[in-house]
Amino acid sequence: MARPTKDGLDYFPFDVDMFEDEKIEAIAGEFGIKGELAVVKLLCAVYKKGYFIVWNDLTKATLLKRLPGMSKELLDQIVIRLVTWEFFHEDLFNSAKVLTSKNIQAIYFEATKRRKTPKPTKYVINDNNKCILKEVNANINTQSKVKETKVNKSKVNNKKQEKDFVDELSSSYQFIEQSFGSDKLGELIAYYSENVSPATPVNITDLEYDLNDFNGDLELMKDAVNICARENKRTYNYFSGILKRWRAAGVKTHDDYLDSERKWQEEKQASPKQSYYRQPVRQETMPDWVDNPTPEAKLSPEEQAALDAQIAAWEAKKK
Repeated sequence: MARPTKDGLDYFPFDVDMFEDEKIEAIAGEFGIKGELAVVKLLCAVYKKGYFIVWNDLTKATLLKRLPGMSKELLDQIVIRLVTWEFFHEDLFNSAKVLTSKNIQAIYFEATKRRKTPKPTKYVINDNNKCILKEVNANINTQSKVKETKVNKSKVNNKKQEKDFVDELSSSYQFIEQSFGSDKLGELIAYYSENVSPATPVNITDLEYDLNDFNGDLELMKDAVNICARENKRTYNYFSGILKRWRAAGVKTHDDYLDSERKWQEEKQASPKQSYYRQPVRQETMPDWVDNPTPEAKLSPEEQAALDAQIAAWEAKKK
């Protein structure tokens, strides 16, 4: 069995100064970090498919699943701005709801120039900034015909699967909104990015679970962010460690945190302060013989004579 052909890319070049591009800066100025993250997710979606994606309900639902805290209306606004500022090709979007650009296609065709499959032509933008809306297929095999009934049945099944997938993603996103509100998650992501570090897609997923774990208490999450900023520990690991200690201590709400802080301050004030400038002097107990020395016993005349004889013998040996 022949190996299936691959349409998309596993990775694509990401310029280090991408966020300094005037179009991306305009997106960031209007939509903040959500806009920047949406641009990256859109590019990933395009290159995963190939060199374009169709902007339909399925694509929107898939991206919304990957962008927690973002509404469908906000995502549409970001895409419209990108099209207006020619980040994506305007004519293709208006005529076929396709997101692509000449730069995207140049990167894709450069990355796939060694592939043996025929070069695709659908929605390809030429040098005159014109595009081909239909696929040109010069290798039509007349022996690979399928009965019309099977084709129609396959189309019906595909549409049904697509609809079920969209419904599943939409219900999942609605569950997130109903659980703690997309506005709360978006505010937490923005607050975390401003005070700790710019939230990565992995951080956003973790923050989503953290917020849900503490029943959507946004103020408590902000308390943890404030501690990170105050201690100058600007990593998610430190943020997660704070939440772990709170779970162990039974802190579940913002009020619980305030109570624990108040108790800690009271205990701190009640405990005696130890001076570190004057160290305590060590006191030792003296033995009894210091105050009551044992009197020295005197030698008898015989013992003294024997001692003198030993000393004289020792001195004689030295000579």
